[in-house]
Amino acid sequence: MTTLIRLGVAACLAGAPVGAFAQAAQPARPNIVLIFPDNLGWGEVGAYGSVRGVPTPSIDSIAAQGIRLDNFNVEFSCTVSRAALLTARYALRSGATQISGITQWEVTIAEALKSVGYATALFGKWHLGGFNWIEGRTPINQGFDEWYGIPNTSNEAQITSAVGFNPSTTETPYIWEQKSGEPARQVKVFDLDTRRTVDREATLKSVDFMERNVRAGKPFFLYFPMTQIHFPTLTHPDFMGKTGAGDIGDAMADVDYNVGLVMASIKRLGIDRNTLVMWCTDNGAEGRRPWRGTSGPWRGFYNSVMEGGIRTPCVMRWPGRIPRDQVSNEIVHELDIFPTIAAAVGADLVPKDRAIDGVNQLPFLEGKQKTSNRESALFFTGTQVRAVKWKEWKFHYAFMPEPRVTEPPLMRLFNLRSDPREETDLKDVNPWAIGLFDRLVAEFTASTERWPNVPAGARDPYTPPHR
Repeated sequence: MTTLIRLGVAACLAGAPVGAFAQAAQPARPNIVLIFPDNLGWGEVGAYGSVRGVPTPSIDSIAAQGIRLDNFNVEFSCTVSRAALLTARYALRSGATQISGITQWEVTIAEALKSVGYATALFGKWHLGGFNWIEGRTPINQGFDEWYGIPNTSNEAQITSAVGFNPSTTETPYIWEQKSGEPARQVKVFDLDTRRTVDREATLKSVDFMERNVRAGKPFFLYFPMTQIHFPTLTHPDFMGKTGAGDIGDAMADVDYNVGLVMASIKRLGIDRNTLVMWCTDNGAEGRRPWRGTSGPWRGFYNSVMEGGIRTPCVMRWPGRIPRDQVSNEIVHELDIFPTIAAAVGADLVPKDRAIDGVNQLPFLEGKQKTSNRESALFFTGTQVRAVKWKEWKFHYAFMPEPRVTEPPLMRLFNLRSDPREETDLKDVNPWAIGLFDRLVAEFTASTERWPNVPAGARDPYTPPHR
């Protein structure tokens, strides 16, 4: 794998002489690189125990040079997780569903950073525009200067090979690209072959984007939402059969390789100390056979609120700002990414005219305080609160060990430190719990009265009701 990475980096950087970027003016504000793979559980990453034993040296190096978060939390499924990440709001607040995505009224990290002079790009998976995404809900409409990738989700690659597929009656999926001020353009059909190569293409476009902006002396926000390892988990041809650990093992090697290309470019461009890198995943382990992921020590898969579905790997580095070799079990949520980035760039970017659920975690990441600025998090499926975490405790209002499968008794309490697999219900011997968790839910509900949720399916332009 090391040889493959060297060869890939060399190919990626062909034509760029050593030192070509050394004299480029460095922007005062840091560059932000946010890499966000899809349905990738704890057990796939070397730094988290790598159940399959597939080496992930590039991802592990981010952890070694910064912090590994062992209690990083996300929403339960693809679209809602991306909405929460980019807006710092529980997806329920933004009305985000796979059908409708988010309205243009939402303010994303990209829009906020663009307002203070950042170049912004998305390469990979969008999945926030709904089925009518091309009608005003592309990444360009949410603050990105350019994008390349798939508008919806990876399983659409299976459509053209389905039995009975008829392009005259079923819409053909495509890989798309777009730049600000231009219409979206179809690049090529998204099928089982191009599914294998789209992440590599996104990686090379990411490197080109960084090069252009370093040359221009402009700070940049690179959002790289990888399509791997979402089903169908079909990896780049370079890695097919290479690991001996099946399709997911091969895909993990490819994920790490692509991360290595990005990290090598950051170093080569001389922007190491002025770039905050965040690598985290949108959901827990892939659950569909034959592409069955691993959640490591946790129980469950994505599309559930078991720990295996909502506790995902997350590593971050910012040399000189985030100390090396940190490991923490403090609660952090993807909601916190936006406020943390705003603090990192030193700008007041988080909207004040709506409910914001994220908190600034920069002092914690920098080691200036031992504890996270978050003690709790709510977990939804649809409009229902399914579970709430508070410190090391987790209360299920509707216990769902597998997606769409509930199991009595519905209300259960677990201590996640002593019982990480959520197997022993402690509700009856801890009568204090239900009152505490009910209060956390009540606080959220009260906030929706002040700032009403955007209705699911709301159209643009959306105007919130008068308060």
